[in-house]
Amino acid sequence: MGEQVLTVIQETVILGKRIQMYGSIENPLFLAKDAADWIEYSVSNVSKMLKSVDNDEKTLRKFCTSGSNYQTEAWFLTEDGLYEVCWQSKKSIAKQMKKKIKQYLKSIRLTGAAIDDERKTVDYYFSSFSDDLKTKIFNEMYQKNQELQQFYDDLMNTEGLMSINIMAKELGIGEYKLFAFLRKKKVFFYDKDMVNVPYERFRKEGKFAVKETPCHDGNIRSVTYGTKTGLDYVRKLLRKSGYYDNLETATN
Repeated sequence: MGEQVLTVIQETVILGKRIQMYGSIENPLFLAKDAADWIEYSVSNVSKMLKSVDNDEKTLRKFCTSGSNYQTEAWFLTEDGLYEVCWQSKKSIAKQMKKKIKQYLKSIRLTGAAIDDERKTVDYYFSSFSDDLKTKIFNEMYQKNQELQQFYDDLMNTEGLMSINIMAKELGIGEYKLFAFLRKKKVFFYDKDMVNVPYERFRKEGKFAVKETPCHDGNIRSVTYGTKTGLDYVRKLLRKSGYYDNLETATN
């Protein structure tokens, strides 16, 4: 059996650009020529852009255009590939797009749907609806977005750190399984007290931090926390290891 033909699984508007996502929520793919347009890279020079990313950050796949059964083949960027071309770009729109798409994907992974720029989204998708109905849709979307934002505010403490338990929930993996995975990948190790701690280089890179933290029994213990950078890093490790692919296979 050949590779599955890709179709659009999510669509939204970000910074005035139509964003179409293929693949899956955990392993999204984006048409390279679309990505070039989003960050104002010359669409006629997409091949040059593709050369700037690693082989595992791009893939040549067959896909169906939205609303059509017509199949064609084109280059796609993975999530990491998209972030890489945004990072390499010197244009401010690329940095804004990277930030907005990250927020979009986070909201999808939490709720199965995304709410971004509520008013623009309502106007784009419900332009033919009455003003009263559009206002009702907007209010519901806005409330959901506020709840989602509160989740992330609670997720991160004042130092920008999250517990490994919260990190595991965000990544869709059990806490103990995550610890085992990170030990296997030589990110964590057992210290003399058999506590999971990160290797020094990952602390210096700002991916994890170890803090002296008061515990329920009144004692002070060293506790490992993750950062947003660490969260993105571990998600990338899980994707490259095939964790999410195996998860999807098991649920199908």
